[in-house]
Amino acid sequence: MKLVRYLPALAIGFLLAQMILTLFGLASSYILGYLSAAADLNENGIQYLWLILHDVSLVFILSASVYFGYRKFLSQLPDDLFSAILMQLPIAYQCLYLLRPAYDFSSLASSASTISSLTASISVLLIYYICKGHRTSFKSN
Repeated sequence: MKLVRYLPALAIGFLLAQMILTLFGLASSYILGYLSAAADLNENGIQYLWLILHDVSLVFILSASVYFGYRKFLSQLPDDLFSAILMQLPIAYQCLYLLRPAYDFSSLASSASTISSLTASISVLLIYYICKGHRTSFKSN
């Protein structure tokens, strides 16, 4: 019966997965405009480093916002590794199975989608461990 307490974490994970898809859908128009406006665009151009940084920062900011909102507004529910894994599962399934990254790191252009998918598939767990380490360091001082 205790597993019922973890169902909101799974629901938040599905919501976060949909929010990430929507956010990338909204960002695609201005990213395409940025890449098409580049005069010297090649597959190892600096523009793809900006694209990787943009995608990774969007995923981490959105994941952190949702995770901290879960901790703040649903504070009576468990906040442990299992709830973080349940939040991460829909995103990992979406990024690693449905979108299937190419795992090709031969150029920046081909590695941009792979890096974005891999960071999205572990984003909530990274934020959980950063918060857990931050809480532990305050307790030890």
